[in-house]
Amino acid sequence: MNKIKKFVTNLLKDYFSEQDKKELISIMTTSLEEKVEDLVEQGTPVDKAIEQSINEFGSTDDVLEAFPKKDIDYQQKIVKTRKHQFWYSILGYTLIVGLALFFNLTFIAVFRSVYWFIVVAIGMVFWPGTMFFRYREVKK
Repeated sequence: MNKIKKFVTNLLKDYFSEQDKKELISIMTTSLEEKVEDLVEQGTPVDKAIEQSINEFGSTDDVLEAFPKKDIDYQQKIVKTRKHQFWYSILGYTLIVGLALFFNLTFIAVFRSVYWFIVVAIGMVFWPGTMFFRYREVKK
C-alpha cells in the first residue's frame, strides 16, 4: 500500500497548503486502499488491484475539480512566492558580482590584471537561473 501513498503524495505535491495536503492524502489513500481491498476480495491479485485502482482514480485535474477555489488560491501563492525568490536571486547575484568586480578592480595591482570576478559571475549565474526555471515551472 506504500505505492498508493506515493502516488497520492506525488499527485498533490504542488497543490494546497501542507495541512490541507496531509488531510487529502489521508482521505485519498484510505479510499484507494479500500478499493484495492474490494478488488482483492473479488479475486484480483494485490499488485494488479493496486495498478487498477490507481489507473481508475484519475489525474490531478480530476481530483482538483472538487477543490477549485483552494487550488487557485494556493497556486497563485506559490507563483507569487517563486516570483519573489527569482527577483531576490537577481538582486543577490547583482550585489555579489558587483562586490567581486569592485574588489577586483580596486586591488588590480595586487591581482596583476587577472579578472577573477568573471569566475564569480559565471559561478553565481546558476542561482538566478534555477530560480527562474522554478518560477516558470509553477506559472504554467
